[in-house]
Amino acid sequence: MNKKFIAPDMSDKRISFAAEYLEDFGYIKVNNESNADFVLLGVNPPKEFLRYSIPCFAGNITAQNIYDYTKAEAFALENAYLTAEGAVAIAVNESDISLINANILIAGYGRIGKALHRYLQPFSNNITVCARKETDRVLSVANGSKAVDFDKLNEYCGYDYIFNTVPHPVFNEAELRSMKKRTLIIDLASFPGGVDVHFAEYLGVKLLTARGLPAKCSPQSAGKVVAKTVDKLVREVIV
Repeated sequence: MNKKFIAPDMSDKRISFAAEYLEDFGYIKVNNESNADFVLLGVNPPKEFLRYSIPCFAGNITAQNIYDYTKAEAFALENAYLTAEGAVAIAVNESDISLINANILIAGYGRIGKALHRYLQPFSNNITVCARKETDRVLSVANGSKAVDFDKLNEYCGYDYIFNTVPHPVFNEAELRSMKKRTLIIDLASFPGGVDVHFAEYLGVKLLTARGLPAKCSPQSAGKVVAKTVDKLVREVIV
């Protein structure tokens, strides 16, 4: 593949590594648009980087001439495991309670929830999954957890750790009031997240908002995921 590209914004380390991997794949990095076949951009790129007339590959954005690599299923799956790994690292570093035999709740059982379940199982057999879909609850039990629906969250919240992946408020006043004093909530969901931030602060609940973990915790691996996805998209859309 001898296609040429520019990467005008290298402030995101993930994109810096992605550019290096694209070069490993045979692409040629150039310095100006006139010599390039496409543009490599990061997730949520600043508007000033959306002015190009050639195809742009960026994340989490909809605009003319933009191909959003975050919509690719393979990208989302790989990122879910990088996110889960980063979340476990945060849990170990930010709590005085060991994950070993901890009482853990995973809210949501999508890609990230499933990845978290897999990473956390070696530490504890006391994991509960909260999922709205009955099929997800059944699957989580088959995978070795207990399961509850969201309307049961305020009945028991004696968890040491709560990992939230739901991107809309599910931990409100009733749920937050029922928690143990030392519960650590790690909110991985996209904005606005799943926790009433102001009420959590009022109650003194320890809440860590942890978005964009792949770029923060493992930018080289995250960059390779971007590069592999962009490589596939380029082969599909650029003749």
